[in-house]
Amino acid sequence: MTGLAWKEWPLVGFTLLSQTAVGAFWMVAVASLYMEGASGWNSRYLTFPFLAAVVIVLGLAAAISLFHLGRPWRAVLALNNLKRSWLSREILFELVFMALAASLALLVLKKTYRPTLVRILVALAFSASLLFIISMVKLYMMRTVPAWRGLYTPLSFFGTALLLGSLGAAFSYDTLLDLGRKAPPFLDAAAIVALAAVVLILLTIFLFTPGLGLFGPKKATLLELPAAKIYPYLLFRLLFLSGTVLFSFLYYRNPSAPLLTIAFLSALAAEAAGRLLFYAVYSRLGV
Repeated sequence: MTGLAWKEWPLVGFTLLSQTAVGAFWMVAVASLYMEGASGWNSRYLTFPFLAAVVIVLGLAAAISLFHLGRPWRAVLALNNLKRSWLSREILFELVFMALAASLALLVLKKTYRPTLVRILVALAFSASLLFIISMVKLYMMRTVPAWRGLYTPLSFFGTALLLGSLGAAFSYDTLLDLGRKAPPFLDAAAIVALAAVVLILLTIFLFTPGLGLFGPKKATLLELPAAKIYPYLLFRLLFLSGTVLFSFLYYRNPSAPLLTIAFLSALAAEAAGRLLFYAVYSRLGV
């Protein structure tokens, strides 16, 4: 892998962790609102441990991203250009999402019986998290970087959110919530979303990978990372994606926390390889 990819490890960590938190929240929010009826906010899904975990993971992602800055104490200044900067919007929506998730966690912890309020907060948090990912996508789709300009970027980011989010939600469900197989529909839904995400990721790899994909940009990327150097990392990603599918299937057949943990870690390794490759194909046109 090129030196640039390893140099951007804070951004790799930030994007993977934040997208995992967002995807997991999507899964649990939908389950809470649509699988538990009118009292879904007080369900087995939308619990304080889970919401606290979402806030902690987002906070960790934000902390890691500071290592990318030469002067971390000036990070607050990034909010000064909301009208023009997607970076400013990305940070804003992340902070809003964190605040809403923390508010939900507080309400659930105090067992405040206001389902309408919680539903409104869930809807707002869902919207903020979606805008957070969209802002992240727009931030990278620069005109001067052909490798990131097309569908490769949004499909990569949303694919990661759906895969790691669904498996992360299932992992939380089986560990933090400690409910085992008491509500199979949730685990079935998570499995379907994870499988769909794997298909999306495979299509992204074979159709839009810069330099190799059928519709991926061929110029301004091979100079930075020859095709021969891309193959090993794609094979690494495909191997761990296969492991994700295999261990998810084994868990479905015989529920066991270690199997689910391995499936999630395999998915994390696959997406880490994909994200490193994402930064490795960076090549800027012009000066």
